[in-house]
Formats: sequence, structure tokens, C-alpha cells
Amino acid sequence: MEVIRKVEFCPHCGNKSPQKLLHEQYCSSKGWLIDDGMEFDVEIGYFVAVCETCSAILVYRAIEDIPEAKYFTACDLVYPESGKLHRSVPSVVAEIYNEAARIKTAAPNAYAVQIRRALEAICEDRGSQNGTLQKRLKELSDKGEIPSLLAQVSDALRLLGNVGAHVTAESVKPWQVYTIDDFFRAIVEYVYVAPSKLREFQKSSTAFRSRTDNSNAA
Repeated sequence: MEVIRKVEFCPHCGNKSPQKLLHEQYCSSKGWLIDDGMEFDVEIGYFVAVCETCSAILVYRAIEDIPEAKYFTACDLVYPESGKLHRSVPSVVAEIYNEAARIKTAAPNAYAVQIRRALEAICEDRGSQNGTLQKRLKELSDKGEIPSLLAQVSDALRLLGNVGAHVTAESVKPWQVYTIDDFFRAIVEYVYVAPSKLREFQKSSTAFRSRTDNSNAA
């Protein structure tokens, strides 16, 4: 039996390493067009691989236009999270975060510094451009860009970034990077992702109501 493998980045170990295909699975599901709510059948392919550096499992998914098995790494990585953020996130923020994801487990201090940079990019994007990061985050909170609880989360990330950036007796622990990641994603979800999804839902609901009203009128 032919062994199929590709060299790709593994979020588990942070290495670009060989990944061997273990299993492929195909199924059908339902999809909907956002613009008008129309339902259609969609084919989905799942590809289960193992990282040959850390032996952890990865799962890739393709929706329609499913490639041959040997091209499984051209699909979207769905487990673990690839480090990619939602399309609504500004590219400058996403690029910093993607760089951070590659060193998350290998260099916790550097990861925390990168997340701090990503916070600075969010402040820049949301119009808070002057002063220290602490002042800029407070400004966003005062303007209602982020709620008070997430402002506290943001400040915790800022402090961890400071720890990672300076030579002190304290350092960012490997287990803390997962909390840092959760906190940062919560901020991004509130500032960018949830509003984007709400707009898409409102657009599709309006289109759906219009189509329903026209059908009833007929």
C-alpha cells in the first residue's frame, strides 16, 4: 500500500515536519448560501494524518472540489487549530498571530511578545494610536470597543508580553501559552468575528424574508 505523506507545519509541536496520511473519509452534508439562504448538497472529505515528529494526530477537511488523497495537506486543517484567524480579522493582526502560532510551544516568552504586538495592532486598527499599550487598551475600553472584563484580559496579556520581553527571574511558562491564546481569541471574537457574523446573519435573514414574502405574494 502506498504511503502518502507531506511536509507541513504541525501546531502540536511547532515543527514543519513529515505528516503521514492514515485515513480518508468522505460524506455528504447540507450547505446554505449566505446571500439567499438556499440549501444545497455538499461533499466533504476528511483526512487523518500523524505528525512523524511528535506522533500527534491532525485532521484536514475539504468541502467540495475534494482533492485526491495525496493532496490532503492542501485542505483546511481543522484539528488542532491552525493558528489562522477568521477572515474578518485585519491582515496585519492575523499575520502577527500566525507568526506567534509557529512558536507557541517552542518559545513561550517570544509567543507572549508576539501576542502583545498583535494587541498593539488591534489598538492601531481601532483608532487608538497614542500612548503606552496600557493607555491605548483603556481608551478602547472607555470607548466601548471592548467590555471591561476583556479590558482586564487584555491588560493581563500586556503584562505577560512584558514578562516575555525582559530578562527577569520570571518567564512565561509553557502551559500559560494556551491561556494566552484563549484570551487573545476571545478579544478577537468580540472585536471582529462576532460583528462580522452578525452582519452576515442579518444579510441572509433579510434576503430570506424577501424571498419568502415574494413567494407568498405569488
